[in-house]
Amino acid sequence: MSGLCFIGASSSAVSHRSLSSSSLSSLCELKSTSFCIAPSFSRATFTRSPKSNSKSVLSMTAAPSSESDDDSTKAAAKQTLKVGFFFGLWYAFNVVFNIVNKKTLNIWSYPWTLSTVQLGVGSLYCTLAWLTGLRVKPNVSWGLLKAMLLPAFGHTIGHVMSCLSFSLVAISFTHIVKSAEPVFGAVMAGLVLGETYTLPVYLTLIPICVGVALSSASELTFTMAGFLTAMASNLAFALRNVFSKITMGDYKKDPTMTPANSYGLITIISFLMELPFCLLADKGIPSLISPKGIPEATVLKFVMASSLLYHLYNEVSYSALDNVSPITFSVGNTIKRVIIILTSIIVFRTKILPLNAIGSAIAIIGTFLYSVAKAKSAEKKTE
Repeated sequence: MSGLCFIGASSSAVSHRSLSSSSLSSLCELKSTSFCIAPSFSRATFTRSPKSNSKSVLSMTAAPSSESDDDSTKAAAKQTLKVGFFFGLWYAFNVVFNIVNKKTLNIWSYPWTLSTVQLGVGSLYCTLAWLTGLRVKPNVSWGLLKAMLLPAFGHTIGHVMSCLSFSLVAISFTHIVKSAEPVFGAVMAGLVLGETYTLPVYLTLIPICVGVALSSASELTFTMAGFLTAMASNLAFALRNVFSKITMGDYKKDPTMTPANSYGLITIISFLMELPFCLLADKGIPSLISPKGIPEATVLKFVMASSLLYHLYNEVSYSALDNVSPITFSVGNTIKRVIIILTSIIVFRTKILPLNAIGSAIAIIGTFLYSVAKAKSAEKKTE
């Protein structure tokens, strides 16, 4: 359902610098005259050709043009604006989604149906993008669909459990509990995949657990059902990631299987998986009549807005991920969670106790440290 690397170096400058002075001279030597322009040097140099005794034969290296530096600067600035644009959209869509989603559940408490509609709208969105040519169609095969069943199952459970938790407790508390997802990810990766991390990575899990425990103990809207569904969401999304590593390895080299296309296919499969359980849980298709007397048209608008925003923020998150490194994306995701928590507290006037605030801060800081430590661990392994 999951960093910023700005590369703006001038390859020509690097390659010229790697040339030795002797090799450069040999390239510049000609039978009668030699005139060689090498833009990597900062000043002109002159040498006498050994093959001419009567005249001075010059080998000149011209000063570099500032145009290449300007192009590199412009490219870096353009990339920065692009990344900033995607991160801004990602944050905006995510914050607005969480607010609209909570308001929808407040006036129409059918989390099973709402989560299913959200997947359905996303499925329709992706299908239209493929049919109209706005996005490259993935190479779908029966083998690919089979490989996606387990990741889609984890995504389905994770999504519906999140929606259930949002309907039971404050948004801020659900997100604090969901910050413990790295703990489940590390445990599942060790048990199922046999993956191990460095000691600093495991140590960062301690503040996450402590922070979630403190926040839970002092949460005014705490319910066991809301806490357990948020925890179940963490477990399901961790399993989704593990299943993807197990079953999707042979398909990741397919150029049509971009992160956005993979998410689109998983969304469609998840929608089909959840639909029968949704009809069973809510005893068919529920009426749009709100117990709070909200007009049906208004309820429908909230449901559709929540569903479209859910898919859009996931779409934009993949666009952001495509333009940054994993560590930057993880840091950005941590910042996003902080913004959601603070915004929801302000919008819904959620009362928090000092211990709850301290626990929340500890958990979020732990999540940030985990992202940094895991990225550094991965870098050491590649070296």
